[in-house]
Amino acid sequence: MEKRVVFDFEIEFTNGGGIQGQDFRLDIDRDGISDKELADYIVEDMQLLMVKKVNILNKHYIEEKHKRTTPVNARKEVLMDLSHTVFDGLVTYKGLPAPVICDYLSRENSRKFYGEGTEFQIGKIEMVSNTGTYIDCPFHRYEHGKDLSETGLEAFVDLDGITIDAEGVTEVGVEFFRGKEVRNRAVLVHTGWAKHWNTEKYFEGHPYLTGEVAEYLKNCEVKLVGIDSHNIDNTQKGDRPVHSILLGADILIVEHMCNLDKLPESDYTFTAAPPKFKGVGTFPVRAFAKLNI
Repeated sequence: MEKRVVFDFEIEFTNGGGIQGQDFRLDIDRDGISDKELADYIVEDMQLLMVKKVNILNKHYIEEKHKRTTPVNARKEVLMDLSHTVFDGLVTYKGLPAPVICDYLSRENSRKFYGEGTEFQIGKIEMVSNTGTYIDCPFHRYEHGKDLSETGLEAFVDLDGITIDAEGVTEVGVEFFRGKEVRNRAVLVHTGWAKHWNTEKYFEGHPYLTGEVAEYLKNCEVKLVGIDSHNIDNTQKGDRPVHSILLGADILIVEHMCNLDKLPESDYTFTAAPPKFKGVGTFPVRAFAKLNI
């Protein structure tokens, strides 16, 4: 039997006043729904402005045939984290030092600066910029290329995404991209290599793109290219054609990603925004996709 939620609500506004509702009924696609989900739905559905607080009251559930085509809690955005966790001692790239993450000011030592019962922690991080899941800007490869501070937010945020499935392939060729709608998109290449993260195997024999792929994606005017591998280039060779071609065309690169196997082929947006540092071309990001399900 299909489920419906029955509830009352009270809404307060930041400019004074409020409204109430009794015995509202909404279709749901599971056994329960949180008060916050209901509150967000009411505000959005009624197009309310300047809402201060929403109280959900007398909530209960009944079994009753749905009145809507799509239940309310079947329509939602999901954020998919595509970043590895950075921790003290993590080796992202052999030959580069691991980050040191520690207290600059511990909670215990902070107590002498604050009132009774109040304490804070201030962390200290020492690391190279190529740590964890990170983004490359043109300055990483080219002296006069744009650095993190010179690259606009539109290059990092809410890019239309497409996932290229190349799992099990070491040399990812242009055939994986032909016939795909890649123009003006963030192209994320799923190789499955993230399963070896933080192991010795991660560094050897990893998947990579060819220079031909880079030229193809450049000509298609993609916005960004990401990969869940140790490097987007073949590190067995000294040259870096993919970095050179993409960054030379102001196409950003994200390496060391994860969870790409959980993305659909399209119909999502991708975000990977770094801090606004001057004189740095690479930095860790919290990369994520926004999906509508």
